[in-house]
Amino acid sequence: MRLNKRAAAFAAGSAFLAVTLVACGSSAPSLSGSGSGGSSLPSHAADKDLKGVTLTAWVSNTLTPGYKTLFSAFEKATGAKIQLTVFPDPFESSLLTKWATGARPDLMVFQSATDYVQQLNPAKNLFDLTGQPYISKQLFNQNKYATVLNGKNYGLSLEMPSVFGLWYNKKVFSDAGISAPTTFSELLSTCRTLKKKNPSVSPLFDVGGDQWPTQVLPFMLWTDALKAGLQDKLNTNKAKWTDPAIVKSLENYRTLIKDGCFNSNLKTATYAQQEAAFESGRTAMIPQGTWVSPDLVKALGVKKMNAQVGWQALSTSTSTAAYSTTLSVQVPKTGDTKKESGALSFLDFASGPAYQKFVDANNQAPALTGFKPPADLPTALLSAYGALAGAGKSYPQLFAASYGPFTTYLSEMINGSATPEKVATQLQQQWTKSAQAIGLAGF
Repeated sequence: MRLNKRAAAFAAGSAFLAVTLVACGSSAPSLSGSGSGGSSLPSHAADKDLKGVTLTAWVSNTLTPGYKTLFSAFEKATGAKIQLTVFPDPFESSLLTKWATGARPDLMVFQSATDYVQQLNPAKNLFDLTGQPYISKQLFNQNKYATVLNGKNYGLSLEMPSVFGLWYNKKVFSDAGISAPTTFSELLSTCRTLKKKNPSVSPLFDVGGDQWPTQVLPFMLWTDALKAGLQDKLNTNKAKWTDPAIVKSLENYRTLIKDGCFNSNLKTATYAQQEAAFESGRTAMIPQGTWVSPDLVKALGVKKMNAQVGWQALSTSTSTAAYSTTLSVQVPKTGDTKKESGALSFLDFASGPAYQKFVDANNQAPALTGFKPPADLPTALLSAYGALAGAGKSYPQLFAASYGPFTTYLSEMINGSATPEKVATQLQQQWTKSAQAIGLAGF
């Protein structure tokens, strides 16, 4: 499950207290696990002489500055050239369409979620990186679930997982004399209190026009049920998406709509409007992922953001934070040993001392052990990362198949043409089709 600013694919973040990073995090569910020892690889090294070698890299049109910094540093250090092929939105389907023609890059920055990895047929088409030194350096158990299939690691995750929660306006809450909600019942109560005490401010703002952000709150609400075992049952066909816990999460979203908790233009609002309303204090809370932080920093600056913005994890009955995989760097098998060697050398380089440049360029916490976070990360972002540090405070959402265009189904519910039960039924129908198409066991 992946979700980011550019698309409606939930994509979903080195444990972190103050400015000290330690290697811990929530235990991953039983979907996948690290194997022991990858297959033999072509020779590779971070300082390998690659003069005259040109490596192709497939990337999205929203590639973060960190990757560009690493590519440039690698070229300077090794003499290699990296030629980017940039895919338009929807990035994932655009890339997979090209992949289906048999074309292969030397490097690929692609989604690390299981349902996408399976579509690459990694056992045949990607190098197994299990046992490489950098695999065990990945924090938040990313070596157990990010680009992992059947116990084998097929990618290196350089980014933090995406963490989901409520970003809230501290002043609005302080003026109302309330604290940030941690459960659905508290969220509903908070909404009602804010409407009474400050009717000029919408308690929540969601984005029915752009659609993709509307997934975040349902994801948050059903995390408790997934953590209690529903996720594993879904992945093994021992439960359906029509499970009462899923339906209840959708019903809760609809309750917030009926109670008038959202912005009046919920059906048509855009991400840009959500951001502007939150920054100006015209809305009290936005359910979003950690990818929103750079936009808030750009608009407010770190000092003002620290004074104005807080972050709180929330699910149905606990404050468990949902989080998900992001992108990873993968090395396809091309048959050109020299280029394969160069691509694998890039992973050695990217996970070595040069990784600090990636961290600094992205202004993110490190996703690998042994590196320092930037000194000016916003406190709200640190709170989100901190949820990954404490045992039981977060849970990764890892689905073995696709549940279809969830945002389309949610849009129908938001517009009043679909019930929560219908949305859940549509998710199950797509889930069954996807699981059978990829040969998932139990379907």
